[in-house]
Amino acid sequence: MLAHLLLLFALIGPLQNTDPMRAGWEAIQKGDAEKAAASFRAALAAQPRDAEALAGAGVAAHLLGQDDEAISYLKRALEVRPDYVDAALLLGPIAYSRGDLDLAIDSYQRVVRITPSNLRVAGRLKEWKKEAELHDRFVSRPGSRFNLMFEGPAQQAIADRVSSGLEAAYMRVGAIIRQYPPETITAILYTQQQFRDITKSPPWAVGAYDGQIRIPVLGALNSPGELDRIVTHEYVHALIHATTPLMPRWLNEGLATYLEPGSHAWLTTPLRTVPAFIPLASLDEGFASADGSTAGLAYAESFVATRVLVRRLGPNLPVFLQYVGNGTSLDQALLLFDINPADLERDWEQQMRGR
Repeated sequence: MLAHLLLLFALIGPLQNTDPMRAGWEAIQKGDAEKAAASFRAALAAQPRDAEALAGAGVAAHLLGQDDEAISYLKRALEVRPDYVDAALLLGPIAYSRGDLDLAIDSYQRVVRITPSNLRVAGRLKEWKKEAELHDRFVSRPGSRFNLMFEGPAQQAIADRVSSGLEAAYMRVGAIIRQYPPETITAILYTQQQFRDITKSPPWAVGAYDGQIRIPVLGALNSPGELDRIVTHEYVHALIHATTPLMPRWLNEGLATYLEPGSHAWLTTPLRTVPAFIPLASLDEGFASADGSTAGLAYAESFVATRVLVRRLGPNLPVFLQYVGNGTSLDQALLLFDINPADLERDWEQQMRGR
């Protein structure tokens, strides 16, 4: 829905505005978020309370991965024009992704009041309210780095293990990529059914990050090493989202897997018998598959590609990640470090066959 709303904004904006405003919407249509942000800033310098300029600035900030700023712009747009449905439609999912469930609910309640026929929004609002009711029953353990939510004494021991795993990941991952989250991260522990109901994840998923870390924990202490692996994987996603949000999906997943503790032989050994690989250019699509075997292949391939990349970059890895996360294309970023993209892909293919 969020991608659809962004497209809608980009299409209707140029029809209604001129000069810097038009330039901003046209830049969004072309995928140039930096130019769009500059254009909307110029429009707001002339008219600070223009609701459409504020909404446009919010769209541009979101596309740049600056969701706190996007939320601020969209809230201001709604203060100026309380019936601005499109701004409320966009604010809802962005607020949800930032863990602000109350603001997400308020935004979609506004939409439903103004356009009660929007059944999709009404359905999503119902789901968010159910999630809020569930979380009201949870114990919250706030901390300086992590907030932990869980269902009370029955999950206390698991919560302790998750808390320790998050702190260990914070230190170990930070030492490798020299990045630390600028804000507190929330991690929520669920039963298997709660996890499926809230995240709508495919059956093979063992964790999720959508602005908050979400982990199903039934029987987790029977395999504490596996729990540590999942906790670290989702922590890396949270860190990437906060620090390098424009990273390609396969590299995001590859890093999260590469930085997990323990051996990865269980993931890479099956690659030697795979009849056909997913091409690197199409790897992002594999993670969206409901088929566990396809998703597993995508994770394995992304891990191998990331391992090759890390070995090639050596101590330059943190700087490389900053380039990619700030929107530099992968090929351009590789060339900055004298790495030929074709050579990288060739190494990747050879390692997947164990040669």
